[in-house]
Amino acid sequence: MLIGLRTLAGAAALAGAFLIPATGMAQNGRLTFLHINDIYEIAPIKGQGGFAPLMTLLKQARQRDANAMTTVGGDFLSPSLLSGTTRGDQMIALFNAIGVDAVTFGNHEFDFGDDVLKMRIAESRFPWIGTNVLSKADGKPYGGAVATWTKTVGDIKVGFLGVITPETARLSSAGPEIRFADVKETATAAVKALRDGGANVVVALTHLTIEEDRELATKVKGIDLVLGGHDHDPISFYEGSTLILKAGHDGQYLGVVELAVSTKATDKGPATTVLPTEWRFTTTAGVAPDAEVAAIVGKYTDSLDTTLAAVIGTTETPLDSRKDVVRTQEASMGNLIADALREGLKADVAITNGGGIRADALHPAGSRITRKDVFAELPFGNVGVLTELKGIDLMAALEHGVSKVEEKAGRFPQVSGVTFTYDPKLPSGTRVTEAKVGGKPLDPAAVYRVATNDYMLKGGDGYAALTRGKVVVDPSGAVLMATIVMDYVEARKTVAPKVEGRIIAK
Repeated sequence: MLIGLRTLAGAAALAGAFLIPATGMAQNGRLTFLHINDIYEIAPIKGQGGFAPLMTLLKQARQRDANAMTTVGGDFLSPSLLSGTTRGDQMIALFNAIGVDAVTFGNHEFDFGDDVLKMRIAESRFPWIGTNVLSKADGKPYGGAVATWTKTVGDIKVGFLGVITPETARLSSAGPEIRFADVKETATAAVKALRDGGANVVVALTHLTIEEDRELATKVKGIDLVLGGHDHDPISFYEGSTLILKAGHDGQYLGVVELAVSTKATDKGPATTVLPTEWRFTTTAGVAPDAEVAAIVGKYTDSLDTTLAAVIGTTETPLDSRKDVVRTQEASMGNLIADALREGLKADVAITNGGGIRADALHPAGSRITRKDVFAELPFGNVGVLTELKGIDLMAALEHGVSKVEEKAGRFPQVSGVTFTYDPKLPSGTRVTEAKVGGKPLDPAAVYRVATNDYMLKGGDGYAALTRGKVVVDPSGAVLMATIVMDYVEARKTVAPKVEGRIIAK
């Protein structure tokens, strides 16, 4: 099935025309790009997605054009239940197997820390393009990545750059040795370098919001095609003379773009025109799986099932981790996780972000809890950390947690050891009207032992207040949050978390 088919015929006025040196002269030709982004699951979910059906589509496309280029717009090492145990090993193995040509970074590539990311880059049989992902030490692309990359198809030289939103510094668990440079500045320099090197066509692999992609296409001249990620919907935009395309998430669709490239002589020298003639999204739903790739997928899923299938406890109450709940109100699953975190780290208070609770599930009372269930809720590989925090900073963290509740932002807090009341009608920063720790009014001058996750400790999700404490247990000596929760459940055998007025909205 094809959806979103758009064809441009005779629209040369829209094309990106530019002069090129004679040494880089391209003749008439066609380029095909096969694009995916934000791939977390390796097997189909509800009949769509999965690497094996995706491989079938890739093979069909490559039969039509043997020179088709396969690209990834970031976010694949994490999060998923499987990645929580493998730290993304399966994604590199599968990208190698399906013949990926190039990838760029997404914010989730940093979830497992610097050492793991460098290992994954080294295992890849394709380049990682990180034009604005730089090492602070020397200013070069981080961890074995490259600033730009080129591939010649026939006599057409295609240049690639790769940029990620600078918000990654806040959104991710990137280490202190990484700098996310300005997108416009680095992309402009990369385009010039590629053009000076004879590139006839320039493609930007991006992990930006659609608004940032449109700004890139508008403000950085010389980009013919943007193949993006970060947004999880299949999107196409024609911004000026630049096509922008994102292919959804989890391999639900394969994005296909065809460019017509033609060169003609002018009185100012040869000029090349690049025109997108067709772009489409092809669903993986109902597509027969490729046998060889299915075998690789099966190896990983079988191993996961064996490891995680064991029952560790039972819940006497419903466990609610639905997305709209954990991001807007006290949730029973949030209470279970926060209680485990507070007890495991012997803290006064525990706070974790609702956006880090991911299973989007409602487990009825009486459900048996497995390790797989816990990893599904906490797939990012975060660890539990402990800091000593002044009451004034704890209050600031609570204020931040409810500052965008109306937007269902992932920063919404799930807590233990603290109760608070807030008014969502008040301006952000003034919403918390009452807070208590251990049943006593929160004291701005007191120091509390606060358990949280490593992502929030470094200011993730905008929790700047949590960075102001004295760290007692740092990530290097910490335990996986999922392990803390599993140990908590397994020690009790039966749990009964419930909504009990920890967070009250007026």
